[in-house]
Amino acid sequence: MSRADKDEGENDDGRRLPAALPGQLADDGPSAAPGRAGGGKAGRRWLALAPLPLADLLARRRRARTRWHESEGPGARFAAAIAESLAQGRGLAWAALAFTLGIAAYFRLPSEPLVPVVALAAALAWAGWFASARRGTHGLVLLGLALVLSGLFAGALRTALVSAPVIDRARSVTLTGFVEEAERTDRGTRLLLRVAGIERLAPEKTPYRVRVSLRGDPEGERIAVGEALRLRARLMPPSAAVMPGGYDFAFRAFFDGIGATGFAFGAPNRIDLGPAPVPLRLKAGIASLRQAIAARIIAALGETPAAALAIALITGDRSLIPEPVTEALRTAGLAHILAISGLHMALFAGSVFFVVRALLALSPHLVHERRIDAWAAVAAMSAAVFYLGISGGSIATQRAFLMIVLVFCGRIFARRALTLRNVAIAVLLILAVLPEALLDPGFQMSFAAVIALIAAYEEITRRRAARERKAPMAPPGRGLLQAATSGAAGWFWGLLLTSLIAGLATGAIGAYHFHRISPLGTLGNLLAMPVVTLVVMPFAVLALALLPFGLEALPLAAMGAGIDLVVAMATWVSSLTPEDGVIGAPSLAGTLAVVAAGLIACLAPRGYRPAAVLPLAASVLLYAQHRQPDMLISATGTTIAVRDAAGDMRVSARPSGFLPEVWLRAEGISVQHHRDRRIGAGDMRCDKLACVVRAHGPPGSVPGDTPAANGRPDTTPRPVAAGQGPPVLLVSLVRDSAAFEEDCRKVDIIVSALIAPPGCQASQVFDGARLARDGAVALYFSVPSAPGALAASRSTTAHAQAVAPSSSGRGGAPAVAVNPSYGVRRPWTPR
Repeated sequence: MSRADKDEGENDDGRRLPAALPGQLADDGPSAAPGRAGGGKAGRRWLALAPLPLADLLARRRRARTRWHESEGPGARFAAAIAESLAQGRGLAWAALAFTLGIAAYFRLPSEPLVPVVALAAALAWAGWFASARRGTHGLVLLGLALVLSGLFAGALRTALVSAPVIDRARSVTLTGFVEEAERTDRGTRLLLRVAGIERLAPEKTPYRVRVSLRGDPEGERIAVGEALRLRARLMPPSAAVMPGGYDFAFRAFFDGIGATGFAFGAPNRIDLGPAPVPLRLKAGIASLRQAIAARIIAALGETPAAALAIALITGDRSLIPEPVTEALRTAGLAHILAISGLHMALFAGSVFFVVRALLALSPHLVHERRIDAWAAVAAMSAAVFYLGISGGSIATQRAFLMIVLVFCGRIFARRALTLRNVAIAVLLILAVLPEALLDPGFQMSFAAVIALIAAYEEITRRRAARERKAPMAPPGRGLLQAATSGAAGWFWGLLLTSLIAGLATGAIGAYHFHRISPLGTLGNLLAMPVVTLVVMPFAVLALALLPFGLEALPLAAMGAGIDLVVAMATWVSSLTPEDGVIGAPSLAGTLAVVAAGLIACLAPRGYRPAAVLPLAASVLLYAQHRQPDMLISATGTTIAVRDAAGDMRVSARPSGFLPEVWLRAEGISVQHHRDRRIGAGDMRCDKLACVVRAHGPPGSVPGDTPAANGRPDTTPRPVAAGQGPPVLLVSLVRDSAAFEEDCRKVDIIVSALIAPPGCQASQVFDGARLARDGAVALYFSVPSAPGALAASRSTTAHAQAVAPSSSGRGGAPAVAVNPSYGVRRPWTPR
């Protein structure tokens, strides 16, 4: 090989060398020097030039790619981490997450998609993934797209299947139907009726179900599930969210088939509509069993809070629990014991498993010849089905049921029970049938706690195993007392760790939905959960087992004593909690960032979980920048909340009402301070036509101080000096259409349940038509930067900015926050 060939081909070691780039130093070798002879000619040395920027960049990229795919490079390490994660079953967890994202995307679409089109797109994505898998490629992008489109299809299909008429306006009607649910309340009875007919309403416009409240003595003659009734009632469309982003009952009612709510005039009449449908007859049998169990509990414990809580823990009926007890449990971080979930299902089905297994173990033949574990697991799953039926079947209970079934299936087939794979299966099964459950707080908090606990304990177990492998030898045997002490300490620390992990996993979600936290929740759980685990639930299982024999009195008495102790602990912890834990409504974007951080920490491959710090840091910024609204308007157009000159939110209605309480709690004001938050007489003047309210602005002249010639409050804009803070905004709550002519000219914002005239000149008009379309409204006001802009209240009307743009695309300045139930589209709104 010639020297020239070696320069462009291989070096002396046999390695390939690139050819020299243009402009580089041309050299004959290390011995070349000026004046050296070579081939009869003097060798020449060219001027060395720096490599071109593009060539250098390409070379760097080639070297980076080479290092990425090296056996010890970052690409190989990431691939190994992914492989390890998939081997641990986390691939199914990521698949469930992709399916969940598809459902979330469905509820954010600006309009209802066509189900066949979505189904076709999902089918094509799945076909593409299968084709790529057969060719030997991974096709992860196609798989993710297929899962997302499948979630989108599940949401669209569910909406199409449950779509039912919703009453268009308030009506006084006579209706007939079968009773599906009958729930006692402190004011009477709440009925859920499957409608057979409503007078003066065509069948195609008749709701499938209605919810009606019966006022009167709750101890009167009980109405049974499956009975046919005729009653006179006032029906209205299901109420929307009382504030943007709040709980939207209309959303839940739509997917439950409830097209109207209201109250009955007088007592209903029992009629004959023929035999009830078969599902209702089955439901009637379960309801009768639940009522019989509740009656036996009341007979044993009396009408006490302990009896009400015992009924809730066994049958899932929480209607009898006194509100102060519920509030104490919430504040102390113990509200989770009211939801029949993993703890209750595990104790109930687990007790059946161990009892049946112990009985079967009495026979040596069965122990050696049969798999008694499998038989006991089948019995435990049957008990779990029974408990699911009598407990009402909430989302948390369904999740717990699926998890316990998967645990016992793992016992039968000798597989690991509590894994993220099982959690993913439960998520997929629930959301495939009930996609709307994704927006349910119980679903979110339940699965967040389970995912965090399993991921945390898997990591703890892995670290413990690694330490044991490094240990030189096993520790010597310990005495009985030392073993018992060590076991008790381990149980205590396990309870503490479980409480901390579950609290951290659900804290941000609970704060967003309920506007409160439980700062002393760990203390409450450390005090109360041992009593719940060792006394309350075991005796509940024993009482339920002895109930058919009439021997439930003693275990119910022990259960009641344990419940009284738990309530006392919750009340004490609640008394130590400042402001009842109320913190106000946090940022939705910040909450989603916290959830993303939690998912990365739990599901990401090992070694890459510290990346959760990035969304966690983003959440801190989002929470810090979050701003509460300056004005709230109810969906009915009859109530508002505005900020006064000091910036305090005040409501126009009695603060003890439901809607003002929700608004003030979202503002971060605890219930003991609500009575001080009504708009003062100095900021609101009313007559028979309207109420004029001053929002913002410095103290001084008050609208309505001087009556006009017609006797109405004077709404003439008052000059405000520059630099005195936020501008004055005049808001008119119009009760009579005669007020529109004057107030449309003189106030900034019109709010009314009536229809405003088309030529109303107010800067913002929220009349009955707009509120019926958009629901509750939140407004944000910005202070004009130019001092001269504060000359008059009309010109100071700020640009109202939305919490989030309307999902229907009707945004724009001045924009309005129309964001019911996570900003989802409202297919349930009557058209």
